[in-house]
Amino acid sequence: MTFDVDCEGGPHDITWSRGEVVLEQHPEVAAERALVALGGVKPKCLEILDLWELAIRDGGFIEEWAPWHTADRQRRWWLMTALERLRSEGVQDFLYDLPREQAAKMGEASVTLPHEFLDRAMATVVDAADQRGWDVNPALSRHLAEATRLRARRAFVKALSNQRPAIPSPALIPFRCQIELLEEPQVRGCLAGRDSSVEISLHPHWLSRVWARGVAVYDGRFTVNASETKDSVVLTQVHWTGNESKLDPHITTHQL
Repeated sequence: MTFDVDCEGGPHDITWSRGEVVLEQHPEVAAERALVALGGVKPKCLEILDLWELAIRDGGFIEEWAPWHTADRQRRWWLMTALERLRSEGVQDFLYDLPREQAAKMGEASVTLPHEFLDRAMATVVDAADQRGWDVNPALSRHLAEATRLRARRAFVKALSNQRPAIPSPALIPFRCQIELLEEPQVRGCLAGRDSSVEISLHPHWLSRVWARGVAVYDGRFTVNASETKDSVVLTQVHWTGNESKLDPHITTHQL
């Protein structure tokens, strides 16, 4: 994905590809940084790259990102106003878990980077936490859990809309998503009219392994995990079996 910025008198492209942010018109980033260190003017593209790198090191932007499943222009406009108020008056109306200076930088990242880039930044933060064994601070852990529940709920409803036999009003089915540091996801409950209820246990790395890859719903089924082998991707999904009066969930795998 790509977005453009006004840099050095014209539009420059900033691209996210294969886990990295690429400045299309600045192929020699290290050399340009050396020039800046010697007193040169920092290009706008380089400012945004620095902001991206700060965001994935810090992770504080996730507090603002978590409740917003998709881009919201009105929210971004409000956040820009709140960011200016923080800078000029010291009033902090957002990112309450962060100190003011940190909130200002993460607020800047939230209004500068497109929402789709923030999705990728989140996935980078989650992957890094996964590699470290989830030694994340309680506030970040809470916000990642919130983000997982929101996105899992939406994916679950979308998957049930494809279920056959059809499930009436899938958004009304009681759904509970437990966030646990378990390697194996779990699903319990049934679809049985008024007696329906579903509980799913997910690891927070579901956000990067599944949701950020766009396979939360694949082939009409809810995906609870994804793993890679040398030649393929294996999706772990919820499969419903039974009859029109009652459907029970089962965990199955699907190789791509």
